[in-house]
Amino acid sequence: MSRDLYKKTSILASIVLVFVICGSLGSLQNAYGLPKTGMIVPLYSYPGNDWNTLVQEKQNHPSVPIVAIINPDSGPGTRDTNYLYGVQKLQSSGIQVIGYIYTANIGYNEITSYINDYKDWYHVNGIFFDQMSNVKGNETFYASLTNYSKSVGLNFTVGNPGIDTLPSYIGTVNNLVIYDNPNLPTVSSFEGWHKNFTKSNFSFIAYNVNATNKTYVENMSRLVQYMFVSNSTLPNPFNSLPGYLDTLMSLLDVPQNNTVFVTVNASTTKGTPLTGLWTVVTFGKNSSSGFTPFTFSAISGNNYTVTLSNFGNYTLDHWDDLTKSNTRTITPAGNLTLTAFYGTNHTIPVNQTSLPVMKKHVLSNQSYVYSAPKSSQVSHTGSIHATISYATGDRAYSYGVSLKIYQDSSQSIYRNIDSISGNPFEIDSLPLGHTYKIEVYANGMCADIEYVRLDPSKNLAPKDLTLHLSPPGGMRPNVFYNDGVTPVANAIVYIKDQDNKTWAMDFTDIHGQTLRFWLEPTIMNNDHYTIDVKIGQHMSSSYWPVFLYPGVAREVSIVTPWPPMVDSLVTVKAYDEQSKLLSAKNSSFSVDLLDNNGNLLSESKINYHGEANFSNLKVGDYVFRLVDPSNGNKWSESKVTIDGTKTSFSIFKDHVPIGMSSNQTSGTNQN
Repeated sequence: MSRDLYKKTSILASIVLVFVICGSLGSLQNAYGLPKTGMIVPLYSYPGNDWNTLVQEKQNHPSVPIVAIINPDSGPGTRDTNYLYGVQKLQSSGIQVIGYIYTANIGYNEITSYINDYKDWYHVNGIFFDQMSNVKGNETFYASLTNYSKSVGLNFTVGNPGIDTLPSYIGTVNNLVIYDNPNLPTVSSFEGWHKNFTKSNFSFIAYNVNATNKTYVENMSRLVQYMFVSNSTLPNPFNSLPGYLDTLMSLLDVPQNNTVFVTVNASTTKGTPLTGLWTVVTFGKNSSSGFTPFTFSAISGNNYTVTLSNFGNYTLDHWDDLTKSNTRTITPAGNLTLTAFYGTNHTIPVNQTSLPVMKKHVLSNQSYVYSAPKSSQVSHTGSIHATISYATGDRAYSYGVSLKIYQDSSQSIYRNIDSISGNPFEIDSLPLGHTYKIEVYANGMCADIEYVRLDPSKNLAPKDLTLHLSPPGGMRPNVFYNDGVTPVANAIVYIKDQDNKTWAMDFTDIHGQTLRFWLEPTIMNNDHYTIDVKIGQHMSSSYWPVFLYPGVAREVSIVTPWPPMVDSLVTVKAYDEQSKLLSAKNSSFSVDLLDNNGNLLSESKINYHGEANFSNLKVGDYVFRLVDPSNGNKWSESKVTIDGTKTSFSIFKDHVPIGMSSNQTSGTNQN
């Protein structure tokens, strides 16, 4: 979507709220934690009237999130102070600004150079990767770009394949524009595999649309986090704002009765806005959370507790009401904006003191070789004082928590910390002058990603860092036969993670349901669960990927490939010791049908064609037994699996009955 020459992204282009907790865009949630749909605006005009109009729209509809994509020249172009002032004006009104970069056939180094320009020249909030790939194999490239963007403080990334993409791209950026074309996308086109993920992963951009439609906007608001609809047309549909912009904003700005909107902002004591500070709002037993600027809808007259975390070198100094606790309780009567002011931690100059050598380490298993630094080495390394907390702000139990630490934009793990023996804890001996990406894992699933920079001039005081654990996600498998209606009873269900580790097991009841399992949420692009369903010893079916979201309980419907009943007649051909068909003409043999536990279910006499027939069988493991009813001898058994794919079986008569030796048989025959 170049400003000068619009290139249709669907021709060339193709993991987190992405529900990952890594630095996300300021979001809007309601009192129960559900994200509000906003607008993503390709603001490709030069700073001027359109920019002012968008600011006015945000002021008229403060509860509607707006993301503005600026595009000086298919990238940052050359430095222009008008863009800097324009971006500042957009941001001061509550609009998040991201910078456009054309990524098709451009190398990693060139793109990261553009990211640096956007950061240094315009101080944007994030990056818009246009012409994003949608083919398998390029996921790591875009994940690397996102990691780099976040490492320099641009915490929100949007990828634009312009058309539908692969689930494997979820998490490589914070949000995916999977429709960028003329006319409106169909609602059903967002109801496929996409419904396995939260709507905050998806957006659409449509142009050449003559008018807005209330019902359509309401339906799509359930499925996407951002939308943009314009009546402009090719060759450049983004050189002006749509004439019905205010109407579209009004359709997105439909509050419930008694609903008010509360925005939580953060700023330095000098007035510089701070984004990306963790915010938790609790209302009774409900909670929602996100990063500043954070907006949530509330019910007028109810009490809400708002908690803001400290981060890195920033410590809360006071709120706008002059209270100094990180937590405050509010009872909003109307729309409300809260501002928390942060000061920087005091640090002792390096040349006035020295650090003692660490003698005690609370980290129980770090996979690196470490010697306590000598005093002459102290100035070259620093440490992080980390606390693990739940979304409510409570300190978390550290069992099952591990960390992966990356340095700067490297994709190679700098340090593994396999377990933690206490909380809080310290991560020491980290070289100064680097930005560290810290991935937090709870029971093998990524729970949080935080970034911290160790400043060479402030190496004495450990950096304070809060790492967040999400509440578990719930799943209850509902297992059905291939008609999608008939439940599968008494099946064994295993829940495994992406590393094939089993976390839960249960049997289905008569309704095809298991217990509800509460497990770690899946917030990284590779995290998922697999549900294995087994009937008997030889029938299994796997359903994946299954994704869990923090605090959300979901029903998982699994339709197996097996029919509830085998419609075809099941035929068993019986043969004698010479492999000749037995027949009712010369024998009285029959075939018994037993379940896998040896219980007799049915019997069928062998007919003149040497066949025994069974009907109306459920799928499962069975045993065929060849018997002679005249004397009760059991001549052979055959274990089979009936799953509807095979309906013809064979059984062969042994030389001696089951449980008898050849000598016993000879003696019987002589008599």
